[in-house]
Amino acid sequence: MAEKATIARPYAKAAFESARQHNAFERWSTVLATASSVVQDERVARLLSSPRVKPEQLTGL
Repeated sequence: MAEKATIARPYAKAAFESARQHNAFERWSTVLATASSVVQDERVARLLSSPRVKPEQLTGL
């Protein structure tokens, strides 16, 4: 299985490029910090790794 950093790299580059194009580094920084806090929550981690929860349900959250 691919390393998380390898999988995340193209998304990180795209986020950086979008922030650069829209001069929105501060906004992206805030959004990414919030997302980081959310996924570190034990309850969210269980939800994200649950085979009973479909990807479509997660995107709806």
